[in-house]
Amino acid sequence: MKREGYLSVWIIILLLIPSLIAGCGSSNTIKKENAAEEKEKLVFRITWKTYSGRGEAIQRIVNKYNAANKEDYEITMIDGDEDFTAIEGLLNEASPVDIYVLPYRFVKYFGCDNKLLDLKEDFEPEKNYIYQSIWELGIVEGKVYGIPWVGHSICLVYNKNILKEAGINPLDIKSIEDLADACEKVEANTEAKGIGLVGANHNDVSWMVNQFIYGFGSSLVDKTGNTVAVNNDKSKKAIDFYKNTLGKYAQNTWVNDTGIEVMDYFRRQQVAFEFQGVWGVTDIWKNGNPFEVGVISLSDIGLNAEVGPMMLALPAKLSNERREAAKNFIRFLISKEAQETIMNGEYSPEHDSYYPFRIPVRTDLISSSYFEEHPEFIPFLEGLKNPSIDVPVPKWQQIKDQYFAPGLNEVMSDNLSIDEFLKLIETEGNLILQK
Repeated sequence: MKREGYLSVWIIILLLIPSLIAGCGSSNTIKKENAAEEKEKLVFRITWKTYSGRGEAIQRIVNKYNAANKEDYEITMIDGDEDFTAIEGLLNEASPVDIYVLPYRFVKYFGCDNKLLDLKEDFEPEKNYIYQSIWELGIVEGKVYGIPWVGHSICLVYNKNILKEAGINPLDIKSIEDLADACEKVEANTEAKGIGLVGANHNDVSWMVNQFIYGFGSSLVDKTGNTVAVNNDKSKKAIDFYKNTLGKYAQNTWVNDTGIEVMDYFRRQQVAFEFQGVWGVTDIWKNGNPFEVGVISLSDIGLNAEVGPMMLALPAKLSNERREAAKNFIRFLISKEAQETIMNGEYSPEHDSYYPFRIPVRTDLISSSYFEEHPEFIPFLEGLKNPSIDVPVPKWQQIKDQYFAPGLNEVMSDNLSIDEFLKLIETEGNLILQK
């Protein structure tokens, strides 16, 4: 009986073994599935709302990365803006943000303040694929605090229909003097004004006029970045040309207008030319293509294009174990694959179409299929080669806000002479730079 009992026990054990093995297999499967679900999050803060057309466009890029990523981390994207105080607060605290999108001017400031990681050694190979002038905007004293990701440049955008009516061949516009002559012909032969300009006390007047200051051979600061260099005859001639030559052909309200009003005038075909980024083209697309749009690179007429690259940066407080995963994500965002998707743009449900809102910063995308299909965007890439830098050093932001933009408005309004303005910037600017 004892022997039969032992046999019964062994029979039961043998019968249970397959179930036990199957059970172990199920447990492993569950663990693996849970591991995938419980990947640690890397928080990516953009400068737009995640639910906006731009946010959704970026989310598609993030989704592509997450789907292919085999690491223990995945990217989760959150809303952001360009509020300086808010960003500074996040960088000062034990913030949940691991990867920031920042304007280049913020990168310089926070880099100098030791709030960002130096990424120089990690991205040496990548700099060879990015426009050098744009790459340098993330550098402070040899340290790379920001990796260029997306950008814009300003071009001369024109209404082909108006130019045709005025008898103007855009290929003949090869200098700013030619541009002024074209504006005169527009006003003599059509109902439109020549060009849309800005003059209001606003960010737009600063970068707009600076394109002329750089184009005339001047600069805002000297090579050290510690001294104001704008007070000279070249700057004076640049501002005078903008105000007194082109200003004669601008819309009547230009002294109090920003870029928003200029776009309205251009859309309504009340001005023939405007200085805008890619949005100057897509705004016409979105509004039913009432006319054909042409684009001229500012370098073709002797000006330097304002650029505004958005950069990828990592907070100095980021833990070592999260840094490598964050760097890998940055490498993907600046890869050719990811950069090509930028021109796909944001989706407009209203028009059931996609519109570019920024341009890529890689030099090898000029021959991509998108630019072959839409050559009108190539001049915007050209602008990245020799840019006008609106905020050349971090402290210039204070000068710009307190004196430069307000002072230019006073000049355009005839309340301040150009000489008085340049002297003001030199005096007050040097006090700020040399603190």
